[in-house]
Amino acid sequence: MPKNTGTPDIPRNVGVKFSRGKYLSFLDNDDLFTKTALEELTTLAEEHQADVVHTDKFFSFSDEQLKHATTEELLTRNHNLARYVKQELIPAQTVTDEPHNLAERINLWVNGGFSWTTWALFCRRDFWTSNQIEFAVMPLSGDALANFFCLCLAKKILRVPNITYIYRSRAASISHDNADLEKYFHKWLTDLTSGFNEFNKIMSRFKFFGEHPDYRYAVFDWFFNRVLHDANLFSAAYAKVHPAAINPLVEKEFCGEDAAFAAYLFNTVNIQRLQIMRLTQENDALKKSLQQR
Repeated sequence: MPKNTGTPDIPRNVGVKFSRGKYLSFLDNDDLFTKTALEELTTLAEEHQADVVHTDKFFSFSDEQLKHATTEELLTRNHNLARYVKQELIPAQTVTDEPHNLAERINLWVNGGFSWTTWALFCRRDFWTSNQIEFAVMPLSGDALANFFCLCLAKKILRVPNITYIYRSRAASISHDNADLEKYFHKWLTDLTSGFNEFNKIMSRFKFFGEHPDYRYAVFDWFFNRVLHDANLFSAAYAKVHPAAINPLVEKEFCGEDAAFAAYLFNTVNIQRLQIMRLTQENDALKKSLQQR
């Protein structure tokens, strides 16, 4: 399984290595910033002396929309505002000081209170480099890991309602590249197994997660469901393949180092087993009650 080796092979890691400015911001190659994005975020970071400025919403335009209008025209119409967070978007600036109350931050994270995408981040470079934050070899969820690092380590996170990012949804995007089932299956399972190992490494650095295994499990559960969402991208192709053809793909992917992933599956299966036992007992009790009437 590909793992994060600490080498700057990933373009974003290379960019951080050669950066010299005070702040870091990440832009995918087919997306755009609004004209005043970096000015807005820098001003906010300076004003609040924040390690991280976090934006929860962004503009999203499709290829089809861009065929019929320019980006400027779409922005003027305030068209197609998108968001990933499940909760209501924050109406004003919100500051989270010191990660001592990590429980509050983790609760927000697992309940959809933070956007996990990299474009939500605007960080002080010295905060990023001093904590040795890197993007792991995770084709689909590397953004989530970097965000989680920041969530656990930042002394001050400033969340703002500013819309500074323009996401362009394209059919040729790597996130939509699911034509080759075996290739996508490998990419998806690499994300899943590597992700469990990488999230486990981060949480192992904090006493909090050792003392609160329920929060550790909640993070694993969030990640598992997040990657399962990506599985929907190839579900149509997957349904056309006989199960016998899938088994060799699964066996090819797993290795003995995936202890965190195996532990999660073990716990999940046992929780489901207990739930089934409880429902069976309730059902038996109901039947007995009805028979006695």
